[in-house]
Amino acid sequence: MEQRQGFSFEEAEGWVRRAMDDSGEDRKYAIVVEGYAEPVGFTALYGLFRQTAPELGALIGDDVRGKGVGRRAEALTIAKAFDEFGAHRVYGRIPARNEVAKKTVAGLGWKYEGTMRAHLGRPDGVDDCEVWGVLPDEFRAAAANLLDEPDRG
Repeated sequence: MEQRQGFSFEEAEGWVRRAMDDSGEDRKYAIVVEGYAEPVGFTALYGLFRQTAPELGALIGDDVRGKGVGRRAEALTIAKAFDEFGAHRVYGRIPARNEVAKKTVAGLGWKYEGTMRAHLGRPDGVDDCEVWGVLPDEFRAAAANLLDEPDRG
């Protein structure tokens, strides 16, 4: 997990090139929403095909925050981890101050697993990072209604 102060055009181009390469152990997915000309964010699974569990990553654009877009995109990505890639669990690292992200994953069946103190370096100091995780049965029970919805994008 990283947090950036900025993202140059060249960095974005490089990120997109790497995202399109599916030969490694990471998978990235654009979040496409009807009515928007460009993707509104992305989700990712980092570290697939290892003995350890993959990590979920997400970036949701400001225009669609609070509308359930991120929650549904994360649910679809987690379902891929379990159903297509055979993951035995999925985890994520969340900045301790990011209450929205913690509420989102808790609603998808995730459990708080611990805190890495002073893990994130920030321009104004350091921040704690929380580890959250979910097992297939926990996720399916919590996200059944999201997975049953027709794809709207």
